[in-house]
Amino acid sequence: MRTAWIDCSAGASGDMLLGALLSAGADLASVNAAVAAVDPSLSVSVTETSRHQIAATKATVEVLGTPHPESAPARTVGHDHEADADHGHGHGHGHDHGHGHGHGDGEADNHGPTRPWSEVRRLLQEAALDDAVRNRALDTFARLARAEAAAHGVEPDTVHFHEVGALDAIADIVGVAAAVTSLDLDRVVVSTIALGGGGQVRGQHGGIPIPGPAVLHLLTEAQAPVTGGAAPYEMTTPTGAALLATLADDFGPLPSLRIQQTGVGAGGRDPVEVPNILRVVVGESADGATTELVYETNVDDLDPRIWPQVLARLLEAGAADAWLTPILMKKGRPAHTLSVLVGGGNAEQVRAVILSETSAIGLREFGIRKHAADREFTTVEVSGQRIRVKIARYGGQVVNVQPEYDDVAAAATVLGKPVKTVLAKAVAAGHDLWN
Repeated sequence: MRTAWIDCSAGASGDMLLGALLSAGADLASVNAAVAAVDPSLSVSVTETSRHQIAATKATVEVLGTPHPESAPARTVGHDHEADADHGHGHGHGHDHGHGHGHGDGEADNHGPTRPWSEVRRLLQEAALDDAVRNRALDTFARLARAEAAAHGVEPDTVHFHEVGALDAIADIVGVAAAVTSLDLDRVVVSTIALGGGGQVRGQHGGIPIPGPAVLHLLTEAQAPVTGGAAPYEMTTPTGAALLATLADDFGPLPSLRIQQTGVGAGGRDPVEVPNILRVVVGESADGATTELVYETNVDDLDPRIWPQVLARLLEAGAADAWLTPILMKKGRPAHTLSVLVGGGNAEQVRAVILSETSAIGLREFGIRKHAADREFTTVEVSGQRIRVKIARYGGQVVNVQPEYDDVAAAATVLGKPVKTVLAKAVAAGHDLWN
């Protein structure tokens, strides 16, 4: 399983993450094609730099005819970094993106044009993007809109993104989504995220604490582990937090990997406290195991005729497996435990199915490690009838041969033979292929 680990020990912003992914081998042409599909005036360029003498890649957003070099004034989600830098609260990263209602987390005092979330959503939906890129970008912007709405006590659809900040955000968010697709990742693990702290920053309506309300909302929603970090300023921006929340299948330390690529992305500053970098490590799982989630809930008041449809809907939503266990609840009531196995990328969709399609009003979640044999499909013939067979291998050896039951049943009907007879012949035919 191809896995990326994102090291956020110095925080995260959109440009840092994009620079790290490009440094790790993501295709810049693919990133720029995706960005231009949403807004033709946008592009991304990269330069090599260093932070604390550590080589890093700086990703820079350019608006047609208006480059944003590393030395340009920072445009922020939370505050005007340039204005605050001399007061000890300068942000450690590069540009980020003003959003909200003109009073987002420390955002710049910008009274210019805005783009509503509905317009950004329309741009993403209508752009000629790969579905995976579009879905990641939509998810990230939706998280930002929810966070800003919660921070200011309004509805998400009323959130506006500042015009300039929205362009930067589109480039970073769509660019990161395209970079992840380019790297062909199966799983993303994110480290504990450093947020910063130590004071307040100036927003349009007064002081805003660090970490800001939107960042805290985003990472609370994602159940992400966080720490204050070593620097007395904003280390993780809302855009960085939203991207991490969208990408993360799991949170934790560097997993067991055979490392294939590494990347280092630089922020726009070089503060004394920490090297202002974000790192990405890409490799293949060393033990063949994957980390997945199991959701469980006990249900005693659902018409049992509904369960087959519930299980089908869960599989359609991306669950790897779903099953029912009969149980006896308090007062002797018969019930079922619904159990669902799912990867982190489909967890939210699966939760939605459980809570909308059943009478459950809560569920339990726990992580597991799953080991799976390699598998492949082939076809065998039984008395002229073709039957698909799944072959499982472990350590290079065939350990299981399992015919597809629907094919077996169909063949038995055509041949006028018992299902058990056709099943036995299909299993034997499958084993004969490897003997």
